[in-house]
Amino acid sequence: MTAKESRGFDAIVIGSGMGALAFASLMAKLRGWRVLVLERHFKIGGFTHTFKRPGGFEWDVGVHYVGEMGKGMPSRRLMDLVTDGAVRWNPMPDVYDRFVYPGLEFGVPKGEANFRDALIAAFPHERAGIERYFHDVTSASQWLRRRSVAESARPTLRRVMRALGGLTARLPLTTTGRYLGKRFADPRLRAVVASQWGDYGLPPRASAFVTHALVASHYFNGAWYPDGGAGEIAKAVSAVVRRSGGDLRAGHEVTRILVEDGAAVGVEVTINRGARQTRAEFRAPVIVSDAGAWTTFARLLPPSVPLPFRDELRSPPAGLAAVELFLGLGRDPRELGFRGENYWIYTSFDHDDIYARQNELIEGRAVMAYLSFPSLKNTRAERHTAEIAAPLDYHALERHRAEPWLRRSAEYEQAKERMTRALLDLVERHRPGFRDLVEYSELATPLTFELFTGAPSGAIYGYPATPDRFRKSWLGVETPVRNLLLAGADAGLLGIVGAMMGGGAAAARLLGPFGLVEIMRAAYSRRRGRTAPADAPDPAALTGRPR
Repeated sequence: MTAKESRGFDAIVIGSGMGALAFASLMAKLRGWRVLVLERHFKIGGFTHTFKRPGGFEWDVGVHYVGEMGKGMPSRRLMDLVTDGAVRWNPMPDVYDRFVYPGLEFGVPKGEANFRDALIAAFPHERAGIERYFHDVTSASQWLRRRSVAESARPTLRRVMRALGGLTARLPLTTTGRYLGKRFADPRLRAVVASQWGDYGLPPRASAFVTHALVASHYFNGAWYPDGGAGEIAKAVSAVVRRSGGDLRAGHEVTRILVEDGAAVGVEVTINRGARQTRAEFRAPVIVSDAGAWTTFARLLPPSVPLPFRDELRSPPAGLAAVELFLGLGRDPRELGFRGENYWIYTSFDHDDIYARQNELIEGRAVMAYLSFPSLKNTRAERHTAEIAAPLDYHALERHRAEPWLRRSAEYEQAKERMTRALLDLVERHRPGFRDLVEYSELATPLTFELFTGAPSGAIYGYPATPDRFRKSWLGVETPVRNLLLAGADAGLLGIVGAMMGGGAAAARLLGPFGLVEIMRAAYSRRRGRTAPADAPDPAALTGRPR
């Protein structure tokens, strides 16, 4: 790349996940910036991309369902601004999650009041605790949203808002397990309420209650799925960025952030073109990292850069790692009663014990599984598909890390076969006949996720959402290095919407003191971008496709 072309970009973004895409799109739309997005994988999108296999099968890598995507909802308005209104969001069934336990199955209905009433009907002796729980979930999630808004404020105001927020942090920063233990007497109710812990990556004993509250409230109004798959998000943003003169380049792995006189000025990159690798240097006045806080500070910044929190970077954070089984189905799963909802299948009511036993999977015993059906949520699907995910400690397979992709040892492949059988066995016990639907299977492990995302230990979320995570002042948009910002989940919140907010917060910092106001005004203005497409009908009711 020529020096002249390098100087033409207003910002360089490391990674192409939702935070990176949001930042690049907002700066292109609101300031006309030329943004260069660099992605190590051979596809743009991070966890928001899809992949195909022969036979017409297609899956999402990381997006299974998203809350707050109904027309007019604030998160949907921001998403429409970022994607120029080009992504259509399909509502999932009114009962979008089903929690399956020994002798108990609970369906989560759309609507906070409906969810509360369903819990009271199932556990009438816990009515007072259930009603208080919904109040506390709202209180804790509002605390976190106020704290997130503070991240876009000027430094002095941000410090004040953080200090005030600290005075009310007792409830949000208790652990989920401690809170549920005090609120509910029935261990089955405690388990049911915590069933979605896989959405934030930590069991009740370790997670901050505010994390649980954020995810629970995120789905109170139901769940949605991007028609055509999550790859439509990257496709839409790519068009926005390129219209402004920017670019998105896959196969470009950033290996070092260039720092001169205490300021970030560019990046060093390895460009992968098949078996051939070349080195390049790109420069711009602003560098934004969507690679995660630990990777940014511990791997990409030179060791000589002074960081007041460097002692906390000695080892990568122990986030959730997982396996994901991608299944191509030969028949319609609706034959067995599936309608597009998710299934959380557990072998006991003790989530902490299940988490502790996660590595039994590698021995051929699955203690839990998350089951979803991309084809029942996507009106464009050509063939029916399913996905099964379960946690697995990265270290269980770490000895195979140095083995080449697609050519790892027989021992590794045998472990994958055992895990595949175990996950299918667990689903089969819940829904006999499921295994007969399977025509194709492919298992991704934490090593797969590490290879393609660069996430430490293959973790699928940002910094682990423990109470301590929210006490780390260095997690946020700003960094100690001038002209270097963070985007994504570590700058914002969990999940695709949280990462989008992290990208928005990075953009707001550069837009000026009222940057957040400008972004939200644009999101609520019909003059910005195209009119968003109408929501599709419930895909589960669309019986004409796929056949």
